[in-house]
Amino acid sequence: MTHAIELNLTNEWRGTMSPADVLNMLVASAYLKYKNNDIFKTLMLQDKMAFLNSLEHEMMQEDTIPELNGFLSRTKELIEKLPDGKYRETLKLINDYSPKMLINSGFEAMRNQEHINSESLNKLIVSLANIQTGDRVLDATAGTAGTLVEAIKHQPSLLVGQEINAELSTFAAINLIVNGAEKSVILSGDTLQNPEYPKYGKFDKVVQAPPFGVKVEADLSNDDRFKFGPLSRSAGDWAFVSNALSALKPDNGKAVIVVSNGALFRGGPDRIIRQSILNFDFIETVISLPNGMFNNTMIPTAILVLNIHKKENAKNRVQFIKVTEDMVTVVNRRERVLSEELISKISAVYENKESIKGFSETVNLKDVRNGDLVVDSYVVQDSYHFDDLEVKADFNKLEKIKTLKLSEVASLSRGFNNTRATESENGKYQVIRISDITEDGINYDELVRVSSDVKNVDDYRVEKGDLLLSIRGTTNKIGMVDKDDDSLLFNANLIRIRANRTTDPEWLKIYLESPMAKVLLERISRGTTIRQISLQDLKNFPIPELTLEEQKLAKQEYQIGLEEVQAELEKLRQKEYNIKRAFYQKLPVSDAFEIIPEKK
Repeated sequence: MTHAIELNLTNEWRGTMSPADVLNMLVASAYLKYKNNDIFKTLMLQDKMAFLNSLEHEMMQEDTIPELNGFLSRTKELIEKLPDGKYRETLKLINDYSPKMLINSGFEAMRNQEHINSESLNKLIVSLANIQTGDRVLDATAGTAGTLVEAIKHQPSLLVGQEINAELSTFAAINLIVNGAEKSVILSGDTLQNPEYPKYGKFDKVVQAPPFGVKVEADLSNDDRFKFGPLSRSAGDWAFVSNALSALKPDNGKAVIVVSNGALFRGGPDRIIRQSILNFDFIETVISLPNGMFNNTMIPTAILVLNIHKKENAKNRVQFIKVTEDMVTVVNRRERVLSEELISKISAVYENKESIKGFSETVNLKDVRNGDLVVDSYVVQDSYHFDDLEVKADFNKLEKIKTLKLSEVASLSRGFNNTRATESENGKYQVIRISDITEDGINYDELVRVSSDVKNVDDYRVEKGDLLLSIRGTTNKIGMVDKDDDSLLFNANLIRIRANRTTDPEWLKIYLESPMAKVLLERISRGTTIRQISLQDLKNFPIPELTLEEQKLAKQEYQIGLEEVQAELEKLRQKEYNIKRAFYQKLPVSDAFEIIPEKK
C-alpha cells in the first residue's frame, strides 16, 4: 500500500518536488491527519493557506519537535509552489491513507539517499535489547527514529534521540508522535562533539545504527565518554560504541549497536579500544550480517550487543552468531530483509547461548585472539569447495596436531606500494603484481617498470626461489620466482615468503596451493568489500612439521606422480585424436581435407 502512495504522489508531484520535498510533504500531512483524521475534507473547501495555518497551529503547541521553524518554512515554500489543481489532487490522495502509512511511504522513498534502517533490522535490534516496560531508551544517531518507533511496542517510560541532520531530526520527532509515543524527545546536533542527551540522565537501553565512514575530526581525548582508548580519526565505529556505553546505567544497562564489519578487525586505535572493552567483559554478542542490509551501501555489517551486567552463562565469554545471505530474504539487488522466523531464531539463540554448527558459537574471553571479533574466526564452516573438491575440516583436531608457524620456516615481508606516479616506461625496476602470477608461472614480459628512486629498495627485491602470495582480493594465488634479476621488485598486495635453510621452497609452494592450505587462508582472510590477509595472521599460519629430507622426498614423489599423470593424459589425447581421425577419413569428403594436429 505504501508503494502505491509513493507512486501516485510521485507522479502527481513530478517536476515540482524532489524526493526530499515529497518526504517533507508526507511528514507534514501525516502529522495533520494524526491530529485530526477528517482535516483534509475541511481543507478541500479552503485555500492553500489553510493547510499551513492548521499545521502551524498544531505544531506550535508541541515542545518536542526540533528545528520547527525551518520545517514550517520549507513546507510553506512547497505548498506555495504547488499549482492549485495539483494541491487538490494531493489532498484527495492523502485523505485515503492513515498517518503511519503516509510517513512510512515518505521514509521508504528516501532509503536510497539516507541511512535508514529497514523495518526488519529495527525489529532485530529492539528484540536483542530486550526493552522492558518502564525502560529509558536512547538512540544517539536517531535518523528518522525508526528504531525508537519499534521500541514503542515495549512501553518504555522515555524515548530520547539525537540526530545531526536538522531536517531528519524534525521528521524523527514527528514520526514518534504519529506512532503514539507517550513520552519522547528528539534533539538536534552532533552526538560525538556536542551531546545533548546527557541532560536526561543515564539509560537502561541504547539502540542505534550509526552512519558508516564517519571521521572523528575533533579532539575528544579529554572527554570522559571515550575512556577505553584513543579514537581512530579515520573511522568512528568505536567512538559511537564508547559513547553508547557511557550513556548506560552503570549497574544494568545494555546497548545494541550496528557497526561496519571493518570495526571488528581493524588495527591501531580500534584494536586497543576493542581489547579494552573486552577486558571489562562488556561485549556479550557479535552478529555478522550479509551485504545489502542498508540500501545506501553494500558493505557487510555486524551488530554488537554490549551488556554491563551479563548473566552467569555469558560472563567472561563472547557469543558469535553468523547470518549468511542465504538466510535473508532478497527484496532486490540492493536490499535484504530479515524474516520474522530468522529474527526469532537469532533472538532465541542470543538469549539461550545455544551453539549451532555453522550458525552460533560462544567462546571464552581468553580465546578471542588479539581483539579479533570477526564472526568467521569463531563460527566456522566445516565444508569448503576448491578445484572441484569438497574439503571437510575439523579445526579442533587440527589444533591438537603439532605444526610450525610460517614465520618459523620462512621470512615474510610486504611489497612495494607502486602507484601510477611511480611508474615509468624507462624505469630501472620491474614490479611483480598479482595479475602477473599465472598458472604457468610469473609473466615477466608484462611487468610494469618504476622509477629508480625507490626508497629502501633492497626490502622489495626478490630472489630466485622466493614465493609471492596474494593477500588482497584473491587471497590464495601463489607464484615462485624462477630467475635471478636484481631489478625485480614485488607489489604491496603480495607477501614475499623466503624459505629458510630447513625448508624446501618448492615443497612449501605445493603445500600452500593444496586444498587444506586454501581452507586455512580462507579462514584468516578479512574484509568489508575486498578480502585481505594481515601479515601477522600469515606469520602464524600453520605449516606441517617435516624435516628437509622428508620435504624433498614428498616433493619428488609428488612431481614424479604428476609427470606420470601427464604422460598418461598425453597417451589418452593421442588415442582420442586417432579415433576422431579414423572417423573423419571414412567421410566421402575426406579427400578434400587434410587434418594435422597442432604442435604444442
